[in-house]
Amino acid sequence: MPLHESDSIILKTYPLAEADRIVVFFSRDYGKLRGVANGVRRMKSHFGASLEPLARSRVTFFQKETFDLVRIRSTELVDSPLKLLGDYDRAILVAHVADLLDRFLPDHEVHDAVFRLFNLVRESLIDACPLELARCYFEVWMLRLAGVFPDLFTCSLCLRRMEDAERRVLLPGLTSVGCSRCERGEGIDMPSRTVDAFRWILTRPLSEDSGRPATEGLQHVGQLDKLWMDRFFER
Repeated sequence: MPLHESDSIILKTYPLAEADRIVVFFSRDYGKLRGVANGVRRMKSHFGASLEPLARSRVTFFQKETFDLVRIRSTELVDSPLKLLGDYDRAILVAHVADLLDRFLPDHEVHDAVFRLFNLVRESLIDACPLELARCYFEVWMLRLAGVFPDLFTCSLCLRRMEDAERRVLLPGLTSVGCSRCERGEGIDMPSRTVDAFRWILTRPLSEDSGRPATEGLQHVGQLDKLWMDRFFER
């Protein structure tokens, strides 16, 4: 059986038998996989911290044709999760991001853009990026990459490109917006500060300091993200 090797993010682990673990990891070259790591729970395990949740590791594995789980042969730690776990709120947020990644992505689907997004947010959190901004940034881009993020800048009814400060409404169904001329008093109002926050997230790198969205705008973005994600996971 051929060995495979890939840069990976460890998402979750589960106990298996007395000394083994099931490891859920997102690999850059093979997508999200689930594998068995033998002996990882022993005191003298050669895996060390490389299979701890949120670690970035080089994972070597193989798979038998009749088995769903791959077998993890060895790992090499690239970036320790300890940089994220020293601060409680930051650790909770990156765990939330990892959980969303696990829920959004089907197994074995390669998605380099999502892999780069996760690493971007992970590195930004290490560099003390504001937590609410990092969370909203990941959620918005994950929704967009999943194909469920609506066009917030074009009225779906008259197809007119809206001005930046123009009032708009997220229409019932949450899949489109309407301008002030077309909407009929239904849907969720989107204040200009919320639209500004979405525009910043969609057009700026997370590392940029200038013009970051206001707290009120990010809070509303987070509320809308939750509505879209709930709808996505209910499908």
